[in-house]
Order: sequence, then structure tokens, then C-alpha cells
Amino acid sequence: MEAKNDWYEGIEKEISSLKDKITKKDYKLYELDLLLRVAKRVVGFSSDCEYCQGHRNDISNLVTDLGNLPEITQEEVADYGRTFRSILKHLEKHHGLHRSVPSLVIPLAIVAIGGLISLIMVPFVLSAEDMAEFGSVGVGLFIGIILLGVGVVVGVVLGIFRLFRKPI
Repeated sequence: MEAKNDWYEGIEKEISSLKDKITKKDYKLYELDLLLRVAKRVVGFSSDCEYCQGHRNDISNLVTDLGNLPEITQEEVADYGRTFRSILKHLEKHHGLHRSVPSLVIPLAIVAIGGLISLIMVPFVLSAEDMAEFGSVGVGLFIGIILLGVGVVVGVVLGIFRLFRKPI
């Protein structure tokens, strides 16, 4: 266990020193905060998982490569991305971890799905006479209620699914 902590602390120090050496744009591009969280997760799983043991070497190589950032070629950047994605896929597939979804994606998806369903459902639920009687305000209210209902259902379903997954 001590060697694992030493390895992680070394990775943490190297990534911390990279903050001073590289631009903020590169720091975000190479997702160094995520790389640090991934390293911490890999340490936790490496005692039971031989793939995570190998990923420790991969992470060490990725951090070392980033230390030579000005000299990195396009092929090395592509290799960095492939290696990092493969580690993430392993953690997602075999250990049930996931990356967090950007906060705007879920509300936009709810509105899009709700709007689609309401557009499909309005002609089936309201006849032409009803629409004329309710007017545009009534139809708008009806669509709003459908959107709210769909939003609540989608939110509950997504919330239930997220309960079973752990973030990286």
C-alpha cells in the first residue's frame, strides 16, 4: 500500500508542477484534473485488477510526456488521447465509474424530448374544435404541462441511473 501512495503522490507532484509550466488552455486540453482523479482511482483498483496495474505505467508515461509538452508531436498527442480514453473506458466498463455529464446537457435533453412528445401528442389529444376553443394560450399551457411532466419523468429516471454509478 505504501508503494501505491508513493506512486500517486509522485504523479500528483508532477501534475502540480505542470500547472506552472503549461498554459491554462493546455491544462484543460489534456484534462489534467481528470487525469489526477483517474490516477487516484487506478491506485484504488490496482490491488485487484491487473489492467489497472498496467494503467499505472500508462499514467506515468502520460505525465512524463506532458513534461516535454513543447516538443510533443501530433502523433504523440494522438497517442496521449488514445491511451487516456482507453483508461477511462476501462474504469467505466469494468469498475462502473463515469465522467460527470455537463450540467446543460440534461435540461436541454429534457426540453427537446418534452417538446417533441408534446408536438406529437397535441393533435391526438385535442381536436380542431378544442384547439379553437382553447386558443393559443390553452395549447401553450397544455404543451407546458406535458413538458413539465416529461421533465420530471426524465429527471427521476436519470437520477435513479446515477445512483448506481460512481464518479471518477
